[in-house]
Amino acid sequence: MAGRILIVDSVPTNRITTKVRLTSACYDVTAVGSGAEALRQARLTQPQIVLIGTALHDMTPPALCAALRDLPGGTDLPILVHALEVGARIAALKAGASALIDALGDELTLLARIRGLMRADELEPSGMAEAQAGFMHDDRPRAVFVADQPATALGWRHALQTRLDFSILIRDPEGALADAARGRVPDLYLIAADIQQSGDGLRLLSELRSRPLSRDAGFIIVLRPERSEMTSVALDLGAGDVLPTEFGNAATATEAAFRLETQLSRKREADRRKQETRRNVAFAMTDPLTGLYNRRYAMPRLAALFDASRNNGEAVAVIVMDLDRFKQVNDVHGHAAGDAVLTTIATRLAETLPPEALLARIGGEEFLAVLPGLVARDARAIAEELRECVMETPVPLPAGCSADTLSVTISAGIALADDHMADADILIAHADRALLTAKSSGRNRIVMASSAIAA
Repeated sequence: MAGRILIVDSVPTNRITTKVRLTSACYDVTAVGSGAEALRQARLTQPQIVLIGTALHDMTPPALCAALRDLPGGTDLPILVHALEVGARIAALKAGASALIDALGDELTLLARIRGLMRADELEPSGMAEAQAGFMHDDRPRAVFVADQPATALGWRHALQTRLDFSILIRDPEGALADAARGRVPDLYLIAADIQQSGDGLRLLSELRSRPLSRDAGFIIVLRPERSEMTSVALDLGAGDVLPTEFGNAATATEAAFRLETQLSRKREADRRKQETRRNVAFAMTDPLTGLYNRRYAMPRLAALFDASRNNGEAVAVIVMDLDRFKQVNDVHGHAAGDAVLTTIATRLAETLPPEALLARIGGEEFLAVLPGLVARDARAIAEELRECVMETPVPLPAGCSADTLSVTISAGIALADDHMADADILIAHADRALLTAKSSGRNRIVMASSAIAA
């Protein structure tokens, strides 16, 4: 199933009709007739979206919306509320509705709303938009308005600026794209669907959504009433919401302001979750002390490079390095000195290796360098550079250690992939054997693996 949806409506016909439509779109749908049952099902099934109809006997839609928000995990739960009257729409938005539905019978728009919320719920590590230079000295949320003419955008700003604590700029499409290309990206774009020609705003939305710097902004499209059939298209292109053009009276302007605030909240929550995901990915891939890749990341990456070398005939070399007598560093000078040695040597190795090399800490004092495309002579020369960069300058030790600096050396074993190796594990085994030979031969030296050593 594409996702779990909970429908709440006291009218059986509404529940059945909506459930059939969503089930036919391959969603896993649960339908209930009361707010109390909705709260129970939300705890049991943990839906990905809740759809609240207009007819509830035991509580109002805003009250149910607020109660769902109070559940564990309810803060991030997308909630769609079917509301027709302006007062009910504003109340639902105040209670935490993610979006409003104008008519349950509009199947295309309903499905587009659901697809948009599901898409926003998917996490992927992506680039974050940089700050808008024009807003540099303003800490308020930032918005850019793009309309068919400046007077229209000025009217939007006049209607909304007393209801929103936003910093608002007015741009034409070319200016909005030029700003985005320079990394001057707002939190929200409010764009007219039709600018100079029909659909210009939707094309601008699509272009901004395709660019790495502006793709994570919030987008709201403004549609004229006679163009309401384009609502589903705008949502599928990535708009978070679609507004009518009339902001003229206090009620519609208040509703529009709440909907902009809702999109801003969703945008910021999505940013927070993406940052958390990137942080978790980085923790899974890197060694927290040295900042190098860890063994969990390096070994599958080596396997992939090994397989690629078998397919394209290019060489791949590995260097396994070990700090000499590292245990004595911890025993004599303390673990703070040991950490200083590891971080300093990791930095020197990273600065000495060519950019295309992969460097990882794969054990306590053991490092791995993977060198794609290098033959034996070049790999040996790089290994010698690494040995010298470690040895030539003593490592400064933290205050409180028994010495100010400490001279450190490494031993290294080199192995190159060949047609007789079945997998990358054998390649590593050859390099390990060469490292043991270097250690047993007096340390602070490089040994190239050979068939005799491997045997």
